[in-house]
Amino acid sequence: MAAPRLLFLSCLLASASATAAPLACQLSDPAQKYLIDVMVAQPPLKSFDAAPAQIIVRDKASGEVLQRIDSADVSDLIPAGDTAPSLRCDDQHLVVFADFNFDGAQDLAVRNGNEGGYAAASYDIYLADPSSPLLVLDKGLSALTREPQLGLFEIDPSPRHLKTRSKSGCCWRQSATWALQGNSPVKVAEKIEVKQAPSEGSPLMPAGYTDITDRTLKDGKWTEQRHLEGPVGDAPVMLRGTLDDKIAFELWWQMQGGVYVGEVRYTGTGSGKPIRLFGETYEDGGVALHEFDDQGRSTGDWFVQGEPDEHGFQSGIWKSGDTSRIIEARPTAFRIAPKRFSAAQGSLREGRYVLVTSDERSAWLTVKITPATDQSAGEIASIQMVMTQPGKPPTQVVDQWPLLAGNLIIGQKEIAEPLYRLRLFDGVVSVDAAGDVYELSGTYLKQP
Repeated sequence: MAAPRLLFLSCLLASASATAAPLACQLSDPAQKYLIDVMVAQPPLKSFDAAPAQIIVRDKASGEVLQRIDSADVSDLIPAGDTAPSLRCDDQHLVVFADFNFDGAQDLAVRNGNEGGYAAASYDIYLADPSSPLLVLDKGLSALTREPQLGLFEIDPSPRHLKTRSKSGCCWRQSATWALQGNSPVKVAEKIEVKQAPSEGSPLMPAGYTDITDRTLKDGKWTEQRHLEGPVGDAPVMLRGTLDDKIAFELWWQMQGGVYVGEVRYTGTGSGKPIRLFGETYEDGGVALHEFDDQGRSTGDWFVQGEPDEHGFQSGIWKSGDTSRIIEARPTAFRIAPKRFSAAQGSLREGRYVLVTSDERSAWLTVKITPATDQSAGEIASIQMVMTQPGKPPTQVVDQWPLLAGNLIIGQKEIAEPLYRLRLFDGVVSVDAAGDVYELSGTYLKQP
């Protein structure tokens, strides 16, 4: 009979060792009306276990227990890896006091798991009841913290609105505005942002732009407005190095709406004046950048590795005609030209631009902008492009298209018939053309 007793005692000891001490902390509200005791009777033994808690609301003056509220999981408030587990209530928004329904009384939000979109914190919203010391759970407001919303809503007291946010994947975002009818939230506005990229329906749409839809509820009807914004510019990459270990240079570039723009400055030779660079991605994630002088002629091409190697160097080749040089450079922070290339604005977009290439193509482009009117949803771009080259008849385009985001022109008559795309930068137009007008492709520089 001794063996069963030993087995029973060993089970008791194992059970005791697997039970952690209860955790607790105490908070107070901004109005100094309550004391809040947070109790976790059984802390989780594993990082993925839930940690149920009880929130005890006491009258601050008398200490009387007014209400007990259960939370299904506060495990995020227990730091992982601590040798002695603790409960941190101060900076994790376990309880949030605010006037959520704009009646002038202090309400309470209690974190209750991660049921928001992308496992964001979700909350139960308790509203003050003027006829009772108890706070009353409101399911409608609590639902605003659940999926697809990303956690607790924002409060905008001036128009008495609540604001939520949600997303789907990398490229879709929504912000919504809610008014209260009684205590029931009603959506009255929303903004939807969709990041753009080439697609089957719009193959000429570049990355770096965002489609914006603004919807507003007015007199019981929804009105909608759409527009395109961009381009977004990445942080500049800055390199300092040499060509053939002799010619010193400083080089920077950044991505703007699918185009690489930047400058190079030869620090030991010549005038030291920055030279414009425009380019695109090429094989294995590298960057191809093309130098242009003030007359629109290409003076050289840079082919640079996209990322440093294990020794911190970015190598590549510089070419001009039959001449080529080895690039050796390191990422280095330095002061770049104060006037970075950006999307052109206003009348700076208009004018005459020229293209001169090494294969004897010669082209010019004119751009004129017509302001938006009651008949047009936005600005209209009138463009004319002419290309000449030996032995071939001239290629000419005369068209009008909507000007998107103030700097993007897409010539596409049908989904299956993309023609060309123009992106207007400060003093430069990048043209990507297809089909019969492919020869018009290139970088056009504005003439004085």
